[in-house]
Amino acid sequence: MPLDDLFDEARRQLTVCNSCRYCAGYCPVWPALELRPAPERRDITHLANLCHDCGDCLSACMYAPPHEFAVAPPSVFADVRKDTYRRYVWPRRAPGRLGTGIAFAAVCLVLALLSRLFTGRWFGAADRPGDPYEVLPHVPLLIAVGVPGVWALAVFGWAALRYWRDIHGRLADLFRPRAWRTTFVQAVQLRHMEGGGAGCEVPGRRGFHLVLLYGFGLCAVSTTAAALLQNVLGAQPPYSWVSVPVISGGVGGIAMLVGGTGLWVRGGGSGFLWSLLVLAATGMLTLLLRETVAFGPLLLLHVAAVVTAFGTAPYSKFVHWIFRMLSIHHDNLER
Repeated sequence: MPLDDLFDEARRQLTVCNSCRYCAGYCPVWPALELRPAPERRDITHLANLCHDCGDCLSACMYAPPHEFAVAPPSVFADVRKDTYRRYVWPRRAPGRLGTGIAFAAVCLVLALLSRLFTGRWFGAADRPGDPYEVLPHVPLLIAVGVPGVWALAVFGWAALRYWRDIHGRLADLFRPRAWRTTFVQAVQLRHMEGGGAGCEVPGRRGFHLVLLYGFGLCAVSTTAAALLQNVLGAQPPYSWVSVPVISGGVGGIAMLVGGTGLWVRGGGSGFLWSLLVLAATGMLTLLLRETVAFGPLLLLHVAAVVTAFGTAPYSKFVHWIFRMLSIHHDNLER
């Protein structure tokens, strides 16, 4: 559907919703809509990203299809969010699944060649089993992961500023610590996915989403702890099974696999969800088999998964967390 037609259809449906207001207590979308009797495109964009797609409003709606009004906010909001993911990032063109697969294969090849160039071996660890720097030295490994990571952060920051200026305008309000405390709690609990208290219409979806989120956070803790051990305390990898990097990374990897698989079974797999599953699976295999001959190839596959995930994150559904958090923050400021 052309964008003008999409926003016209969203405006038509929301006009019906504003006249009804039966869903006013379900989630913040509907009180926010009441403040916008004639929603503009930026208002619709904000409401679509404030929506957590629980589906409770559609289940309760008396004007949902097959009614002639054909009101289906979750569906039209989903299409508006897709426009958001394209409109606010740069460049707008997403790599697509085929492009992501080609990028992953290319990164694997480059890493294998770098490993051969710097170590003189193909994948194998010579003296210290489980030591990643026996497969790829620290500086090339840091550059390989750091460059796409910095790129992703830059694109995220640019998208966040553009989106905030569009839906809110006043840049100073972006830095309101008290409001951010509320926003952060609501975001990490996925509180608005509870709808009117009945929970998400897709059973288990909120729970799997939380498991995936917290698993990703534990993997970030693992990476941070490993960096502190190495660069501050001077302890070199590999780390023991009872160390913070191994425990947090292991638990986080399992949580990502459980949460990601649950979301895939219930809602289908997006490109970034698949990349997270590959990242978690290769990470767990690398950890479990770090004292075997499979460690080298698995490590390079895992690093390639990390590089590909970071590089493509701004052009996948992963970027939704930025727009959703900013819309929650905007809504809290409005309240």
